[in-house]
Formats: sequence, structure tokens, C-alpha cells
Amino acid sequence: MPKENKIVRVALAGGILGLMFTNPRRALENRIRKENADGWNAVYFSTHTETNVFVWFISIVLLFLTLFLWTFGAGYLVLFEREKT
Repeated sequence: MPKENKIVRVALAGGILGLMFTNPRRALENRIRKENADGWNAVYFSTHTETNVFVWFISIVLLFLTLFLWTFGAGYLVLFEREKT
């Protein structure tokens, strides 16, 4: 039977609040658990870093505007697959 795939980004917070309150393992586990409940199986994951210069610049500006408290951060890319219905 053919399989279908999807890629999901698990975003993490950055800045001081992200360092204090974000648990990357828990965020990844929660997302995988949610997708498993919908019939998807995690096949592979890797860290996601921002490579777009414009998005990186906006992230830095946001970090300064919030006095280093918060910005959107990196995260994980997770590949899921399931049997095609």
C-alpha cells in the first residue's frame, strides 16, 4: 500500500523566556504524540535553523524590541508517514 508523508515544524521560543520556559524535548514529544493520535508515524527529525537572512534579521530586531525577553527561535523538522487511505 502506498504511503503519504508530511513535514512538520516544531517551533521553539527564543530569548530569555525561551531559555527559562521552553523544554525542547517536551515540545517534540507532545507534537509527535499529537500526530500519532492522528495516525502519523515519526520517521525522522532534525534541527531547524533559520537560513533566510530577512527572517533572521526580523528575529534579531524582535529580540531587541522585547529587551531580549522573546523572539521566535529555531526548532525541529519532523518527517511523518502513514498508509495512504
